[in-house]
Amino acid sequence: MNTAPSPHTGLAWRPGYSRQVPWASLGSLVVFMICCVGTGVVLSSSHGKVVSEWPSESRPFSVSVLLSLLVSIANVCLAAALAKAYEISWWLEAIRGAELRRLQFDLSVQSNVAAVFSRSFALNRFTVASFVALAVTVLDGPLIQKASTIVSKSRGPLPINATAAVLDGYLPANWSGYGTTSDVMTPAFTEVSLAYNNRDPIALSVAGCDTANTTCSLDFPGLGFDVQCTETTVPYDFDSLVAGGNDTLSPFKISMSYGGAQEANDFLFIHTQATYKPDAACAGTFSQRSCALRLATVNYPLTLSNGVATMAGWDASRNDTVAWSNITNSDAYGLLYTGSFAAGGFQTMLGGVFLAMNSLYSGNATLSLATMTETPFILYGYGACASNYLTSDLASYGNCSMTWSDPTADYINTARELMLRSVVTYAAQNPDKTKSATLLAQHTTVAATYESAYKYLAAAVASMALEMLVVLVLLHGWRRLGRHVSLDAFEIARALGAPLLQGGSSNSEIDSALAPIERVQLRYGEVLQEQDQQQLQLQQQQSLPVQTENMPYPNAMEQDGLGLKGDGYAMVNVNDEAYQPQPPVRRLGLVEARFAGRIEPGVQY
Repeated sequence: MNTAPSPHTGLAWRPGYSRQVPWASLGSLVVFMICCVGTGVVLSSSHGKVVSEWPSESRPFSVSVLLSLLVSIANVCLAAALAKAYEISWWLEAIRGAELRRLQFDLSVQSNVAAVFSRSFALNRFTVASFVALAVTVLDGPLIQKASTIVSKSRGPLPINATAAVLDGYLPANWSGYGTTSDVMTPAFTEVSLAYNNRDPIALSVAGCDTANTTCSLDFPGLGFDVQCTETTVPYDFDSLVAGGNDTLSPFKISMSYGGAQEANDFLFIHTQATYKPDAACAGTFSQRSCALRLATVNYPLTLSNGVATMAGWDASRNDTVAWSNITNSDAYGLLYTGSFAAGGFQTMLGGVFLAMNSLYSGNATLSLATMTETPFILYGYGACASNYLTSDLASYGNCSMTWSDPTADYINTARELMLRSVVTYAAQNPDKTKSATLLAQHTTVAATYESAYKYLAAAVASMALEMLVVLVLLHGWRRLGRHVSLDAFEIARALGAPLLQGGSSNSEIDSALAPIERVQLRYGEVLQEQDQQQLQLQQQQSLPVQTENMPYPNAMEQDGLGLKGDGYAMVNVNDEAYQPQPPVRRLGLVEARFAGRIEPGVQY
């Protein structure tokens, strides 16, 4: 193939704003700005939204993945815009004129920041652009990732209609107690009592409140107790105690009663009374609270979370009663109790509840006048409650300054929870004794939610915007270019006068210039002196005699101090030690493959 430069028709240098607009850079910057707006839209639209429901419940998509994708596209666009800006700015610098080392450094630092450590270092726009691009690449990813985090948040409460199976009617007459004085619990209620003592969760299924991470607050209807309490005071004076006579006072006492004659009221109610000394005075009044727990339909204030019910504590100011259970004496047998002692045992609906309460809370504490002791009184206690509600320190034991707290709320809450557990257990075991009820619930969802931190978005966008500003600075002056330029190695080689690339117009784009020779085989190796080889081969073929005394020196015309012959040759003596012919310079280069020799190790090039 003939690769010698050929005549050509030149191309005009055509500068101008419109002719040389860097559309690739400007287009990349437009896409970059769209990506920045997109990140803002993603963060604002996802803020506060449930992870599994954004952007839609049917097709959720990860915000972090989308942000990473947008930032990656933005970085690619910035890199493309910066690459074109480098090209324009470098050629503009070459047009203005610069030292070779400066052009080489500006070219190198674009792709290799380590070039700043070279001896050609210069702090200029190319260096700044390189460092800004590096910083943006390192920072914008972590910043945008911190712009959106996932946190657990509550949504609601929102009113919903929930559905539950509730007990339709009463518990069985033989549900909990056995014996005329409720001496033993029934097997069914024993399980309830054990579950209460072990603090087992109350499993309750309510449609609409049974999904994971969901909490519902609702009133659950069921059999329970209407609670009516009265408060009175009982006067006392420890100084009035007399040894051998009235020498004892009870500053704390809990008593309960249930049953008796086979009358309806005896088995409709559980009666309680708590007497306690609230202050440290040795004379004053005991507080006394008497309560009547009457069988009734009530609303249990429940909180359901993941299928587990928790009941709110008893509040005397809140009326949870829906309806009293009005059972007459004639209906009491079979509803409130059944059986008889003679016929295999007397069994009751509420006897086991009373027994559980009485065993947990009945007790008292007494102070008896003492003589010949270090303390004025001897303290006696019965039942765990005498200690559980004691509010005095050990130093006050045996003194009239001892105090106790009010136990009423605790044993009423026990009665209420035992009844709730009974209703839930019996309904679950006997679905035919239930009915479906629609309940108004306050629905709260605890869900994984996106939370946007816009300061990190601002930092990421600001860093990328700084790189965009650098690109615009590098693009400034594009109008002075007369053609589209690049930093292609062959285009720079052509500008430096590489012989192989001098065909065609020197003002053509490099792709056009390379088209005629694009299939030429190139090779990097030792550049051969083709003419010398041809001459040597010709001499060998013709067996020309070798001159032994004088030989022509072809460069004699260029040697100062040598005599010249008319034919242009200087006659030198080959035996003269002052003159020894110099070997030809051997060079490496990227040339046509036929003009490239093998690179010899150890040879100086």
